[in-house]
Amino acid sequence: MPRLDIAPRMELLGESAVLYWGNERIIIPRLKHGVLFLMSGYVGSQVHGCEYRMHLDYLKGRIVNKNVINGLQEHSRQLGVNEEGLGLEPGWNPVIVNRGEEGIYFFNSKMEHWIGHADFSKPFIQEASLIMVRRNVPILGLPDLIINLDNRPAYIIELKTIGGPAGLGSVKGRDVLQAESYFHMMNYLGLNPRGVAIIKVIRGSDFRIINNIDIIIKQLEGGEDFVRLSKYVTIHRISIRGFDEFLRDVDYAIDYWLGLRNPKPSPSRGLCSGCEHRRYCPYSIVR
Repeated sequence: MPRLDIAPRMELLGESAVLYWGNERIIIPRLKHGVLFLMSGYVGSQVHGCEYRMHLDYLKGRIVNKNVINGLQEHSRQLGVNEEGLGLEPGWNPVIVNRGEEGIYFFNSKMEHWIGHADFSKPFIQEASLIMVRRNVPILGLPDLIINLDNRPAYIIELKTIGGPAGLGSVKGRDVLQAESYFHMMNYLGLNPRGVAIIKVIRGSDFRIINNIDIIIKQLEGGEDFVRLSKYVTIHRISIRGFDEFLRDVDYAIDYWLGLRNPKPSPSRGLCSGCEHRRYCPYSIVR
């Protein structure tokens, strides 16, 4: 079983990197675009979104728009954490969070909040760091909130903020897979949570997650798959697949990063219309 008492650390080794975890020294293989590790949300985006969009994010850069910044600010308010250090401004930005010296710094700074050092006697833990290693590729997970019961991690909460009520009643496949990944990553680490849920909140509402933990626990303990807490907030309990089925999606995603296959485009009017690469992407159906 992976070590919980010692947080993983990463060092740059030429153009690649090495992961130190307890007595283990894991040489990370050369990954596409020079990345050093994957974020857990990548798997959901590759399987249920447009993988070619992610490919272009790394080739061209990405746009940080006002919705992204507003979402980060709402996360800060909901969870009582400081997001100011991100320093994001609207416009084109290179994707550097997981490559080069910036990637090493980002990874190691997140390990300051390693789940193995968390105090489970507290009612909840914000933005603890998880990791699993598959085919020598580290995958970093940053769940928004972990609710503790009886000095154990019980429920994992993924927060999704939206601008209006239209999206409260449904969750996207990529978000479901991201939330599911946290459950499997915690099991991988031997922590065995009870369940995982996505909470959707309309930005700017009076509701605040960390002020309503008891209400959230009551609803999750009730076993309902969908609960509308108010006209601003919904809870979606996620059905968890078996670990082997989850790993098939992980391996599919990793194959791209190892250069074993080309990125898969998934053009659709909905995906393409919201993509910043739509004007020059060869697969775009919205120009």
